Amino acid sequence: MGIKELILQKGWAGRTIDRDETVDRFNPIIRVMNELMQFYLAASEAAGDNAKQAAINGSLRTLRMDIGKMCETVFSCGGVAYNGIDLNPEDYRLGTALSARILAQEAKLESALDDETNIEHQMRSRAILGVVTENQKERLHSLRGL
Repeated sequence: MGIKELILQKGWAGRTIDRDETVDRFNPIIRVMNELMQFYLAASEAAGDNAKQAAINGSLRTLRMDIGKMCETVFSCGGVAYNGIDLNPEDYRLGTALSARILAQEAKLESALDDETNIEHQMRSRAILGVVTENQKERLHSLRGL
């Protein structure tokens, strides 16, 4: 937390990135999230245990909501959000290597979200990135529990 956040609490002062730059910064993150969703879908289909499948589906539900929040931000900035139409679901069915790929993709998402912490986003964008980051950490924690 920087000095501005400490002094201003929920308010903000100074320049923030513009709407076009927000779109340019959010779309690559949305792509990573869409790829992660494909891995979770493959893991859900491959899970034989009902408890594991329920945990994976819970993570998948949260991920879908986070993708929606990020896309809504892009739309509200006047941009077109990445929709994952170019992804082939068959490329994400990896059998025994699936859990390692999910962890690697979660790490990639974590890195992308960390890169945004020092960017002067608008307040709404900062709030959404905060929620997505918290949900990502919860997913990673539950995934390691499986």
